[in-house]
Amino acid sequence: MKTIRWGLIGCGDVSRKRVAQAIIDTPGNELVAACRRDPDRLNEFCESLSIARRYTDARELMNDADVDAVYIATPVRAHLPQTRMAATAGKHVLVEKPMGMNVAECDEMIDVCGKADVRLGVAYYRRFYPIIDRIETLLKSNAIGTPMAVSAVTATPLAMQAGDEGYWRTTIAESGGGALMDVGSHRINVFLHLFGPVAEVKSICGTVAADYEVEDTATVLMRFDQGPIATLQCHFGTEDPDEFTIIGTRGRLRACPLNGDKLIIEIDGKESIETLPPAANFCEPLIADFADAIRNHRSPRVDGNEGRETNVVMAKAYANGS
Repeated sequence: MKTIRWGLIGCGDVSRKRVAQAIIDTPGNELVAACRRDPDRLNEFCESLSIARRYTDARELMNDADVDAVYIATPVRAHLPQTRMAATAGKHVLVEKPMGMNVAECDEMIDVCGKADVRLGVAYYRRFYPIIDRIETLLKSNAIGTPMAVSAVTATPLAMQAGDEGYWRTTIAESGGGALMDVGSHRINVFLHLFGPVAEVKSICGTVAADYEVEDTATVLMRFDQGPIATLQCHFGTEDPDEFTIIGTRGRLRACPLNGDKLIIEIDGKESIETLPPAANFCEPLIADFADAIRNHRSPRVDGNEGRETNVVMAKAYANGS
């Protein structure tokens, strides 16, 4: 099996918590280089993980001949230019969510990677949860009848001040949006995977408890072309209830928390519970799939087109909000 050699661009919170270790621990993958503008923080990060090649300029990492693929974990505004650089250098690209600041950026990312014949994936790792696979199977078998509604509530205890690491999430020029873009995008991606295209989107977004440029709370209402009505609540500044429920004409499916291992299945008044734990490191299946996509010249399971569709829904929510 060909080893995929990775460069990591951005050594912030998500990289420290999951991404770097997922690359290191997934068979057939090697983390050979990392990039961060702050040299002291870069060295601290690389020392903790024994990463030899260290860059403060992303372009230099892109031009490293020993790097096959890059994981882009930078503020959203950097996703397009860094994807463009990577594709030009012949590197495969796995980019953090949301994919881009807007749909036009997603389109350009898809285009440049297609022309360069490199893989493009988006880090919606919940698509690899066994709970999601099981829900998909139950829906396809009509186990709960006709799905009528799907709902999710998600949040992060993000409470930041200017100068804090990650404060970029609260500024429109860096993030493109607030709670909806940052935590809501994951749930929208799952909705689209399970129920297909969305016909109508409405929202209410606002800053309620914080003094951010972006919304710290949003409620989104979606109507699918062929399927249920969906509601999504997403918030900055509170603990994550992580609720996910589908209501059908014969029963319900509940994963509360979605990041947990229990799926509650109610069919015709009878309840059962299945235990379906995710990977200990949520990002490992994502990394494994992307590496396999490179080796076998196929699209990754969560490709640029899927990432784009999530951005389409968010754009409609912002455009049709109050």
